[in-house]
Amino acid sequence: MAVILATSIFAAYPEVILGQATFFFRDFGYFGYPLAFHHRESFWRGEVPLWNPLNNCGLPFLAQWNTLVLYPGSLFYLLFPLSWSLSVYCLLHQFLAGMGMYWLARCWTTSGLAAGLAGVAFAFNGLTLNCLMWPNNIAAMGWMPWVVLCVERGWQRGGRWLIAGATVGAVQLLTGAPEIILLTWILLAAVAAEFWWRQKSLRIRLIPRVLIIPCLSAALSAVQLLPFLDLLTHSQRDEHYADSYGAMPSWGWANFLVPMFNCFTKFFGVYAQFGQYWTSSYYAGVGVLLLACVAVLHVRGSRVRVVAAVTLLTLILALGDQGYLYVWLRTLIPQFGFMRYPIKWVVLPVFCIPLLAAMAVGSAVRSQPDSVSRVWPVALILGFVFLLMIAGIAFVAWRYPLLNGVWVTTWHSALSRAGFLILTLLAFLILCRVNNLRIRRLAGLGLLVLTVFDGLTHMPRQNPVVARAAFEPGLVKLEPQPLPGQSRAMMSPAAEARLHQFASTNAFSDYIVSRLALYVNCNLLDGIPKVDGTYSLYLREPIRIEEHLLKASRDPNRDLVPLLDFLAVTQITAPGEFYEWTNRQGALPMVTSGQRAVFADPDATFRALADPAFAPAQTVYLPVESKPFVSIIDRTQATIVARKSESNREEMEVVARQPSLVVIAQAYYHLWHVSVDGRPENIWRANLGYQAFQVPAGRHQVTLRYQDGPFYYGLMISGLTLAGCVLALFYLQHQTP
Repeated sequence: MAVILATSIFAAYPEVILGQATFFFRDFGYFGYPLAFHHRESFWRGEVPLWNPLNNCGLPFLAQWNTLVLYPGSLFYLLFPLSWSLSVYCLLHQFLAGMGMYWLARCWTTSGLAAGLAGVAFAFNGLTLNCLMWPNNIAAMGWMPWVVLCVERGWQRGGRWLIAGATVGAVQLLTGAPEIILLTWILLAAVAAEFWWRQKSLRIRLIPRVLIIPCLSAALSAVQLLPFLDLLTHSQRDEHYADSYGAMPSWGWANFLVPMFNCFTKFFGVYAQFGQYWTSSYYAGVGVLLLACVAVLHVRGSRVRVVAAVTLLTLILALGDQGYLYVWLRTLIPQFGFMRYPIKWVVLPVFCIPLLAAMAVGSAVRSQPDSVSRVWPVALILGFVFLLMIAGIAFVAWRYPLLNGVWVTTWHSALSRAGFLILTLLAFLILCRVNNLRIRRLAGLGLLVLTVFDGLTHMPRQNPVVARAAFEPGLVKLEPQPLPGQSRAMMSPAAEARLHQFASTNAFSDYIVSRLALYVNCNLLDGIPKVDGTYSLYLREPIRIEEHLLKASRDPNRDLVPLLDFLAVTQITAPGEFYEWTNRQGALPMVTSGQRAVFADPDATFRALADPAFAPAQTVYLPVESKPFVSIIDRTQATIVARKSESNREEMEVVARQPSLVVIAQAYYHLWHVSVDGRPENIWRANLGYQAFQVPAGRHQVTLRYQDGPFYYGLMISGLTLAGCVLALFYLQHQTP
């Protein structure tokens, strides 16, 4: 099985594995790679990247969770050349996903062929292939079957398997894909209920085992979970954050049979559905889907019914508000409002369908070929129904096209999938009816090969590649160059909107243009600070300023001059350009002093920041609750005479003739602490989302530190739990049988 998976992955992406090219499309180039680059730079400087000063005027980095800072597998791309290793890291997790599904299906069916089918079907479905552009998501998908396998073993056997299940669960938790992790444990909850119902003799012992494993997993990964939960409470997300945007279209189930139905291409030949763009495909294989339906109709057992029920329910939830169940679920459990894109519920059907197909094949392999069986007639009838449905989908695309040209791609897709369906039925017929062992083995191998080719050919390549030179650091040179702790660049909203819709036919040139424009998170590759960026979580007040002022203005360099001056924006996209920059002469330093304090509520402060009369060199807006502690209402004379700026630390020397305020155009977060001559001082929220503190008269040494208490508390919990698990393993190993 390992040979089949490895060979298939190499055949799909030989240039990536051989180092001739690398992935770049969408989030790989704009999100995953820049974050991995920043992580790698911090690693080789000997720093833990707790804080990112290069995006969004500063925001937590490790606490984002999907940055993979604490995931053990990230060592692979930290140690090897990143432009090669990050793509290979993703492919290795695709291999891990296939092998994990193989062993899980083998455990459930006891059939090597059935397990092999499940393994290749899970490794080469449309969603897994799409996830290659997200290092965190493909890692979570890779560990998903292993978590189900090891946790179930823990329920059954207890002892060392409890620790193994908790450890594998913790590793998946560290991958930073919250929705995939949550869906993994939802499936486990359903399997646990089925297992508890079926194993009457284990019911009493099962309850503590079911509870121990997730608790241990959470404790082992507390070093990551606690910072994430702390950031989540201070972020823009709440239970009202998500809606039905990004749901599977109402006709989306048809794409399980005809993957190109109602799909269009915009960039580099990669297709997507109308209405949702999170994944380019979730096609599970038409033959695999047929066999899954055979299992539902023919194979008896509570496990089949539970897995089928989970598949159906999550397919309905993936429809978002159109399926009605999602609305009810968000009302019943408001916390689901933190999740974006209902299409993510499709992860479970994509996971469960190969398992159901394996159950059908396992049942066929175990039965006597010459015996009268209902398996083949059921498969034949379903195959005929599927062919009629494929024809009906093609007719709808011809009669009611959403876009010119959709019909051509749809009928090509329908015809080719019908061919794969017929060949799958033929292979299944041989498995059911033929006595000759050699022919049955060839049919089984043919079924695996068909499944791989079906996955790889169901649409044009989902992950185009580009020469590794596109990611060479140090490409962007501005004059003057914004430096961390001193100044920033800002991409204009007009340029961002144009680049969001623009793509050239040359992938290399296209990505170079994006880098020159500092698009999304490309600034991280050149170490250039920027006022914005793309992350899962943002600090609540700074993102309000960014979205409702900076990006809402057609020309912020004209409409919001004082605000840009305060944010130390020295470079902004030139008018009418993509990647040409113009220098702003009037920008303030990132650290200023001597302003008078004006006390105002958040809404009044927000309006003041948009006012052309706002004078950030003279006035700073502080929250009303700071008034009893701040007595500086007039301008003062104070100077920053020396500064040393690092990612998680800032040192400066301040000379003040009177008690004064020091204002830092860096995002306010409660984990920043300041000391003046060794004495702690309060940091106040300045100008709604930034930082200010007081210094007394005289010359003072000021130190700001990012002290991530949740990280250190979590480190202690994780360390103690790990030590406890090691001791428990040692005890169990030496325990008398």
